Amino acid sequence: MRALAELQRAALIGEIPVPDIHYAALLAGESFFVDPRTRASSMGEVPGRVPWLRIVGPDTDLAQTIAIARGTWATGVKTYASIEGLLLARIAAEARRQGIPVWSHTHVGPALPMDVATTGVTSMSHVCSLASAAIPDEVVAEALAGRRSAMVEVDLKDPRIDAVLEEMKRRGTVLDATLKVGFFREERMAAQDSLATPPAQRNVQSDVQTPDGPPPDPRRRGVRAACSAEEGVTLTRRAFEAGVLISTGTDAPAGRAAEWPALHDELAFLHERVGMPMEEVIRAATRNGALALGLEADIGTIEEGKYANLVFLRENPTAGVGNLESVHFILKRGRRFNRNESSLEPRPVAGRRAGTTCFAADAHLQGDGGTAEGSSAQGAFS
Repeated sequence: MRALAELQRAALIGEIPVPDIHYAALLAGESFFVDPRTRASSMGEVPGRVPWLRIVGPDTDLAQTIAIARGTWATGVKTYASIEGLLLARIAAEARRQGIPVWSHTHVGPALPMDVATTGVTSMSHVCSLASAAIPDEVVAEALAGRRSAMVEVDLKDPRIDAVLEEMKRRGTVLDATLKVGFFREERMAAQDSLATPPAQRNVQSDVQTPDGPPPDPRRRGVRAACSAEEGVTLTRRAFEAGVLISTGTDAPAGRAAEWPALHDELAFLHERVGMPMEEVIRAATRNGALALGLEADIGTIEEGKYANLVFLRENPTAGVGNLESVHFILKRGRRFNRNESSLEPRPVAGRRAGTTCFAADAHLQGDGGTAEGSSAQGAFS
């Protein structure tokens, strides 16, 4: 967070040629803080006790906690894990009072998707977590009692998922679908599965045969609904057809040889797999991203008084998702950045016209835009 704050400042005043940077201060229940990432992001201090990464519980002074989070220059608060529904509702209410958005995981166990949706958080991340709404009540009870964990097969046609989508639509909650991370994880697992399995090694201390690898994560994970990347596509289509606002977070990096940020993969998933018209894909990456960030008064659409954050293309973006890569130049807060002056040269586009097309893409479109988890850059966690 300390490094992010400095980069945010440098980006804001134009010292470095990058998009505006937005990140979150993270809140989670105490059991989450065995996650090694919490130590990495609070080096020199105690995880859960720093302003940008705090433990919350029933007795937490939320007015003070949210105020401290705002003091880190965070754009929003991310509710991450191990939070009860009633506590989440109190967090969301206090954040609204102080004027800062709440970006939540869709399932922050024990709070389930409907618990999250009814709090009125600004955005909910990871479409596959919507499937947790369909976990049978008796299985949830076993998990809360500590008798069950891991993934659970559910009926993705369960009407409780539709009820969550209806509540999100009613409240204007943005779904940060993050399809990219689902496919990224499956590709990574496939690559790992294709490698030779190392022989089991003897654990001298416990005399137990264990594979060569990191120690197990000691968190009590509870239960999660099993959901493949393609099922995530289906759920995203269902959300879109239900009228839920979709944004374009990724929560995964681009490939090592990729010329374009991971955002372009997310845009392609939304258009080519989900079936969203290009006009809606562009709206997801611009207006809806601004809504998720709580910055719709300043960015997201071309209107008088808003920042001149624009992308000028050589090809019509509504004619195909690939045309979004025909970047001619960008305006960020009115300052021009030419694509051919960057370190990555644009790919040749067959049959380019001489003219250019402009649309309100906002600076965050050129980064891993959206919210969330992802969205917008959200610090070390998403």
